[in-house]
This record gives sequence, C-alpha cells and structure tokens, in this order.
Amino acid sequence: MPEHTHILLATLGGQPQVVTFTLDLLLRDGFPISEVFVIHPKASDPRLQHSLACLREQFIGDRYHIDGRTINCHFDARVLRLNNNPMEDILDDVGAVGAHETIYHLIRELKQQRQCIVHLSVTGGRRIMSLLAISAAQLNFKHTDHIWHIYTPREFRQRADEGATMHASPEDGVRLFTVPFVPWGSYFPGLPQSSDSRSQMDPQEIESCTRVMIALTESQRKTLQSFARGLNRKQVAEELHISLKTVDAHKTVIYQKCCEVWNVPSNESITYHFLKEKFARYFDSVEYTTPR
Repeated sequence: MPEHTHILLATLGGQPQVVTFTLDLLLRDGFPISEVFVIHPKASDPRLQHSLACLREQFIGDRYHIDGRTINCHFDARVLRLNNNPMEDILDDVGAVGAHETIYHLIRELKQQRQCIVHLSVTGGRRIMSLLAISAAQLNFKHTDHIWHIYTPREFRQRADEGATMHASPEDGVRLFTVPFVPWGSYFPGLPQSSDSRSQMDPQEIESCTRVMIALTESQRKTLQSFARGLNRKQVAEELHISLKTVDAHKTVIYQKCCEVWNVPSNESITYHFLKEKFARYFDSVEYTTPR
C-alpha cells in the first residue's frame, strides 16, 4: 500500500515565520512534510507581498533547510477567490462564502489527487480566514488529518516579527498544539460535495447572483434577501425599519442590476417573483442579521 504524502496547508497574513515555525516543529516531531501550501488574499498589501517573498526564499529549488540538513519540499501559494476573481479581503458574508469555497475545494483537490495526510495550520492571517479553514477542513478531513496552532512567547514573537527570524530553536519556547475537531465528512459520507448549499444550483446562476450581490450596498442586499423570502414591499419596510420610499429606491437599483446581469430586454420587466426564483436558494447559505 503506497505511503501517504504529508502536506502542510497554512493560512497566511503578514507573519511568514508562523509557517516555517510550524513546519520545523512538525518535521522535528517526525511528520515527513513534503509539500507546503499557503492560502491568502490577493497580495496587494506590501506586508503580504513581503510574507510571500520571505517564504519563497526558504524553498528555492524545492529544497528546505532545517537543523543543518536539507529536505525536498515543494512550496505553493493559492489566492482566495470569489466567482473566480482574486479577493482583496473578506469583508462580508459573500466574501466569507467565497473564501470558504476556495479553501474547501483546495483541500478536496489535494485529497482527490493523492493519498495524503493534511496538516492545517490556522495561526497566520485574519481570524475569519482561520475559522473558515477549520470549517472547510471538517467536511473533508479524516481522523488521520490534523489542525495545528502554535504558541510563541511574546519576547521571541517581537524579535521574529514580520519574518525577521524565520526559524526557532527549541530554546525559543515555540510550541505546537493540536486543535480538536470533528471530521464530519467521515461520519456522514452523504454530505453535499460542496460546503455551500447553493451547489445544487446551476453554476451560471450562482455567478449571476454573485455579480448582483457585489454591485449592491449592504442595505440593498438585505432588501433583496427579504424580497427573496417572498415579502412584499410593506413587509420589507417593517422588517428592516426603513421607509417605503427607501424600499422602492433599493428595489429600483436591484431590478436594474438584475436586468443588466440577466440581459433582460428593455421592453420586458421583472417582478418580485423573479427575485424569489433567482435568489431564494442562493441565500440559503448566507445569513444576514436584520435589525430588530
């Protein structure tokens, strides 16, 4: 029976050393990591650009140096995407769904392409990215996979800030500990093949709905969600505590964006029924908190 490949998958922000700290600790603990993937937003921010540069320097020619020896280890970076477009940040519910789907499909891709054990490091990057990564992992991981976090003493953390030190010795006090999780996919193999309940929708419809959502303000999105649930304009105004005039203004913008995205002829009009038909399932996995 072929041996399993051990892969480190890490969330990344402005602190590249958390990836190499984790990798070093795993290697010292006997886990034969041979591939490292980092996942991050679009590298527009100089700190993130610096993080990626620091890490790539550690894996030149797929060679990694640790404790006076050199091992073969491949490095790859993946960008969070929404509707196949790189994401600058996770700013709202729609972005969170996009980030979750990106991480979910990367883990699934790794699992399907090879027999592997995935070690997920959730120390780096935005907290929301780490939470989404844990959620995605629970749907794909088995009991043999791992989720890790590291503890770095404050004094050493300050010295290593933003990659000033990329490796920690045992005396530096950096510790690795496991994060308990339930591998739901192992217990319930009949779970949907995607973490998003919209997976049963046509991909083109998902793309169209997302394009509309990106073009709207948060208040307009809440209005659209209420219409998608079948509420009329008066009910929407009462639920969101806004005037009928505001509801109508939002409705006009929503209709315009829908007409643009779905190429509705100028001599035709859309109705509340159109919004419910197109967006009801779309909103199943995106929950907004409406004011009370």
